[in-house]
Amino acid sequence: MKQRLPALDALRGLIMVLMALDHASLLLARVHPFEMWNQPLPDYGSASWFFTRWLTHLCAPGFFLLMGAGMALLEASRREQGWSAAQVRRFFLLRGAVLVLISYGFEVAPMALMALSGREAMALSPVVLGVLVTLGLSMMAAAMMMGLAAPWWFATGAAAVLAPNALLPWLGVERAQHTLALLLVSPGQSALVASGYPLVPWFGICALGVGFGRLLRRSTERTLRAALPAGLALIALFAGLRAAGGFGNLRLAEGSGWMAWLTVVKYPPSLAFASLMIGLDLVLLSLLHRSQDRLGALIRVLLVYGQAPLLFYIAHFYLFGAVSMIAFSRQPAPQWLLYPLWLAGCAALYHPCLKFREFKRQQPENSLWRML
Repeated sequence: MKQRLPALDALRGLIMVLMALDHASLLLARVHPFEMWNQPLPDYGSASWFFTRWLTHLCAPGFFLLMGAGMALLEASRREQGWSAAQVRRFFLLRGAVLVLISYGFEVAPMALMALSGREAMALSPVVLGVLVTLGLSMMAAAMMMGLAAPWWFATGAAAVLAPNALLPWLGVERAQHTLALLLVSPGQSALVASGYPLVPWFGICALGVGFGRLLRRSTERTLRAALPAGLALIALFAGLRAAGGFGNLRLAEGSGWMAWLTVVKYPPSLAFASLMIGLDLVLLSLLHRSQDRLGALIRVLLVYGQAPLLFYIAHFYLFGAVSMIAFSRQPAPQWLLYPLWLAGCAALYHPCLKFREFKRQQPENSLWRML
């Protein structure tokens, strides 16, 4: 399979656009709740603010799931071209290291901009587990395990996703702030580590993605169609976990009503959060695949963002940060203005992403540019 799968890239593009909404909300409107396991869950105030945040929960699990699937597909493609297992492993190790370096090199300024939200940016600790760092580390860890068969990837991923659900109630709040816990399972900050995305559960979602990618390689059409019932089954698991309470929630619903029921712990990803969001990502993936002909124009736009994700990621932070400092340094953007500014920002990045995608396609397959 040497051609890319449009549905995967389209879903990645959709996730990038939703991610931009979350960060526009943070930088322009100064609204960005955190759903922490050891703190009261946020009160969003209105359904519109709830959905502004809740829809963007698809992003982080989607990043890790699609990265894992892409690794499996890329490995198979490169092996067909004659690359050895060692060459593939070195490629992924280098690519993961590039993600880590880019995070440290390009997220310093956005972290400073995040201080505009009134929250501490967690930039003082030398080890910062932001989403790009954990993506890079997860890729490097997966690179050392690419010889595993699909069932082992699913088993490893499930165990890793379950880990914080099993360990954090046992560790308790105090022990969960020790350095090893912060690195592996618990978000928080110490003098050494600032952990937003601890490695184990997020690597677990990447591992599930590698297993999914192996199935895609085996039977693309059947796997993409099976993503719909698989996603619905995970959503049903979420509903069962919320109804039962206890294990898998990390925090129970606080208050009554549908917003409280749907507000789940993201930091770290509870089993309820992971099952709901991975389930929705799989449903969207299957629907995008089934609707390629009917949604051709939309999918072509999403493909541009999905095939130049790193440029979009870096550029949108600086774009919205600059708008925030120029137009909203004194007063946050009102909610009614947030959404057109978000869409305008995404539109402004379309042509840079299109040009960068074409530039990457012209580079050799082992070029560092192809890793971005």
